[in-house]
Amino acid sequence: MNILRQAVSDQLFRHSISRHRSRLGWRDAPRYSADWDACRQAMADPLPEPGVIAANIDQFKHDGVTSFHSSGSHDVARSMTATLARREAAGETVWRDDPGAIGNNGYAGEVWRDFPELEDLFRADLGTFLQHYFGCHYRIWFALLYRNRPKREIRVGSQRWHSDSGPGSCVNVMFYLDETTPEDGPLEVLPWKEALAIFRSERSALRGLPQQEDAAGDRDGALYDHYERIIAERHRDQVVQPHGPAGLVVPFLNNTLHRGGFPQPGHTRTALVFHCYPSRHATPFERYREQGLAKRGSYPKDPRDPF
Repeated sequence: MNILRQAVSDQLFRHSISRHRSRLGWRDAPRYSADWDACRQAMADPLPEPGVIAANIDQFKHDGVTSFHSSGSHDVARSMTATLARREAAGETVWRDDPGAIGNNGYAGEVWRDFPELEDLFRADLGTFLQHYFGCHYRIWFALLYRNRPKREIRVGSQRWHSDSGPGSCVNVMFYLDETTPEDGPLEVLPWKEALAIFRSERSALRGLPQQEDAAGDRDGALYDHYERIIAERHRDQVVQPHGPAGLVVPFLNNTLHRGGFPQPGHTRTALVFHCYPSRHATPFERYREQGLAKRGSYPKDPRDPF
């Protein structure tokens, strides 16, 4: 009977990931898909013309990752970089100390309120991209700004291959403030088709292995090692690592396999990450200006809650 329950559980897990693009599980993942469907059905406004990002929209629907850049996104990045440099030169505390081992120094303020030009980013190509992918309006769950510095010789935590394991309706967006090269440790992403194949077989591959901290101190080390091994053996050529000029925008699926933030010695990465969701109503920029977009949790526990 235990074997039968195990087989049923595995099948439900595989079906849920395939259907909902989420690792939340078959009980929770459908709630977010249903909310997304409701948002699309409620959409009465015409979608904006896709313009130059039409190919990016198609690429994202197929791969779960794309990247684009414009003079407008470049201007936002340069403006933010100049402000950060000016505040650092004045002796302000701009970055919080990193008490852990990963080398992430988070921004010490409230990024959306401190940098109003971010609204311009979303009112341009990025907003158009999100509306076309979702098929409706969009909203932003949180915005984080951080700077990665080399701190350890081995990858730990989110520097290793992982899935965020959130709702399938979530789109993560990276935004790079500086020109990036592979040495700066930008995001690496495995397209959804390849990631899904790994997810579908991971339970049987990991069954019986000890779930304990590994040499890097990661509680999920066995899972991380499994992803690393399979990607290195079978999917090395499929890995995507967008990099380029300041202002590069990199949307990717919350649940596809990805890693990042591991710059080489002498390099840093300054980036923002946004988590975006479908919405029944136009993006509430006025609320964001007043309240900011600090992180309140990994994802909204009820997809119908306003944010």
